[in-house]
Amino acid sequence: MLVEHRVVLLYFVVSKGEADVEVVKATQADLDYILGWLESEYKEDGAGFWCNKRLIISALETDELTVVRQGQDAVGFQVGNHAPEITSIRKDCRGKGYGTALLEAGLVRALDDNVNVLSITCAPASSWSFWQRFGFEAVSPVREWGEVKARRIVERRHDLPEGESADVEIAFYPEEAIYKHECNHPYAVYRPQAVRLPNGKIALDQRVIGIKPDDVRGDLVIRVIVDDEERCFCKAKYDEAEAAGVIRNWLDGTYYLDQIAASAGSSQASVHQSGRQLP
Repeated sequence: MLVEHRVVLLYFVVSKGEADVEVVKATQADLDYILGWLESEYKEDGAGFWCNKRLIISALETDELTVVRQGQDAVGFQVGNHAPEITSIRKDCRGKGYGTALLEAGLVRALDDNVNVLSITCAPASSWSFWQRFGFEAVSPVREWGEVKARRIVERRHDLPEGESADVEIAFYPEEAIYKHECNHPYAVYRPQAVRLPNGKIALDQRVIGIKPDDVRGDLVIRVIVDDEERCFCKAKYDEAEAAGVIRNWLDGTYYLDQIAASAGSSQASVHQSGRQLP
């Protein structure tokens, strides 16, 4: 049996001095309070997210507005259940960990909802340093002005049972790799620890996640090798990949494996697997 390691949220209720800080779904009262300080900040210096008030109001209606409260006051908020579309902390409350509390609450929801990647757009670009501290990687140029597109993989680790180890390599490629029969330029290569299960499946010590770069055309290609046997080398959306254990995540557009399916020789799991022995 695989046991999944999960991040434990410590910020639903956090003690700060005399007041407790909560991260909760917003109420109408929270929204009214937020709009009040957003308008005040905008009138003061023309900055902030007051111009996005329609999006913020809509987020309450769709249950995608989360707030961090200092006492009874909503001093920060996030639009988006997982990756934030907007995150803002009241000016006088910044640098106190409230943004971190909102982020970690989103990470817990991502784990609970089986989300594999959080994609964000940082605007202004000066906010990029905050997100970078929490494992987000830029997928667009980082400039002094403008915005930065970034993402973070939501990692999951598994405890492996005792058993015979397996040598596993999982690689992701651009679509042209299967047409040119080339394996020289993968997007990413993973070599997780792995153990053979009694049912023939291969348990992995981590979730392996494949993501196609946003600026690349075509489909994502995956190659799965177990002990020098090629289990599949095809588009990740094909039945052959699914037969090898690849799962398509419709929530975020990723493909992932927690286990590799049993080979055709050890079960009747699939007639699609190539089962080709590598030279």
